[in-house]
Order: sequence, then structure tokens, then C-alpha cells
Amino acid sequence: MDEKVKKKPGRYRKIVEGSKIVRGCFCITLPANENNCMDIYSSREFWFQYYREKNIEIIGLAANQAGVEQIICQMAQDIMREFGEMNAESVKAYFGAEKGEDVR
Repeated sequence: MDEKVKKKPGRYRKIVEGSKIVRGCFCITLPANENNCMDIYSSREFWFQYYREKNIEIIGLAANQAGVEQIICQMAQDIMREFGEMNAESVKAYFGAEKGEDVR
């Protein structure tokens, strides 16, 4: 979470869960395909049934674009430090999502 989200995590959780539409809340998720390391979604996208039906695992939450950039940089540094490389498999392994394993 970025600093703004850390102050009111409950509020931002409600935003993501769909009880509110707010401009400027972003979710960092595990990659949807092997070409990406992580994906970024606006919280507004989770209002669409298509996204609600998918099993998207959120690994980071930021109140604005600058916060997303900060969180992704920190995650990338942590993953590089642990695995020595940055790819979809290392991201999934870092967050406990080994092939087919549910992170929840």
C-alpha cells in the first residue's frame, strides 16, 4: 500500500470490492498472462462483471499513479533481491502463487 492507502485501508478496500467508484485508486495484481510481470488496474474496472468473475489476486493498492510507481519499484527491488530476476514466475513465487496454488 502507498502512504495514503495505509491511512484508511478500510475505505480503499470498499472501493476495490465495488461499493464505491472513486477516481484514482489503482490495484497492482498478479499477471494475467506470462508476458507480464504484474498488471495495473483502475479500481473502476472491477465494477465490470468480467473482472469480478475472474480470480484476480491483488498484491498492491495505491491511491494515485505516483503511488503505483513507488510500490512497483519497491516490489521489483524486493523480487530481484530474492530471485535475481524479474519475470511472471518470480513474481508469482514471491507472493506465494506457485502454479495453480491459490494465494488466499
